[in-house]
Amino acid sequence: MKHIIFLFILTAAFAQEQAEIQTPSITQSPIAKPEILVLKPKVNPETATFLSSLFPGLGHFYLGDSKTAGSLMGAASMELGALVASAVEHRKEAAIFSLIALTNTVNYGVYAAYRDARTINGQEFYHYKMPMESLPELTTAPFRWSVLKKPEVWGGCLGALAIAVCVSHFAFPSEARIMPTSIIDDGKVSPWFPIAALPVGVGEEALFRGVIQSRFAESLGPWGSIVASSLVFGAAHVPNAFLLPQEERWRYFSFSVPLITGIGAYLGWLTQKNVSLKESVAVHTWYDFTLFSMAAIAQSAAIGCPSFSYSLPF
Repeated sequence: MKHIIFLFILTAAFAQEQAEIQTPSITQSPIAKPEILVLKPKVNPETATFLSSLFPGLGHFYLGDSKTAGSLMGAASMELGALVASAVEHRKEAAIFSLIALTNTVNYGVYAAYRDARTINGQEFYHYKMPMESLPELTTAPFRWSVLKKPEVWGGCLGALAIAVCVSHFAFPSEARIMPTSIIDDGKVSPWFPIAALPVGVGEEALFRGVIQSRFAESLGPWGSIVASSLVFGAAHVPNAFLLPQEERWRYFSFSVPLITGIGAYLGWLTQKNVSLKESVAVHTWYDFTLFSMAAIAQSAAIGCPSFSYSLPF
């Protein structure tokens, strides 16, 4: 669902033509009319991101970077193979983790293609800077003291968790517990599922803040891009409501979606402030890790105590 929304945004937001910069050339003859030098982008970022959304690595083949293309395609192919094998063998937990890995490899591949296309074109074609981190930088960001020590990182994470717990406690009764089928193994939350917070944090931040927010900034400005990308982020989580009983879905629409949208706006502000994804990846990863861990603990504690439950506003 998130990729369908992304493709829609990609088509709509990228519809405008690439800007062309006209610079008068210097001529030695005072009589000759000045020539106009038209600078055109060397590659099309829209084409690169669209191809990468179809399968990781295709965008980099378009950009002429066969090494990165091969790495992304190799990783995605192994994840797809593991997903198919797990599904055939009915190993649900393995299939879930393979699907999460594949989804976020696609997300990162789209970001990497957009980032590298802009690098090839040069910054003269763009009004605002965008995050430029590599995959190793993003995957290690949640564990770096230089990132975690920032008040907006640790404070933002604690604040988001506090708000999420309050929303869960007051908005959702115990019988409306959110148990997404994507993280259930035979009706239970996998104790290993909190590990998924890292690829989810990296992949979603790369897509929503790295690509969508950066692209919106070119047409809407920095603050407009934060608003627009956070609305898309919230909308991408709307399908989670359909994992609830029909009579309880209004709670997710009324409370959880606005919460997720607000957290998305904060993550967008972090990205704009630092011109970096490291801070938003750290907050997103630890937020999800904590909530996923609480869900797993609640599942375990609920055994023999049906009244104990935890709603997961994710």
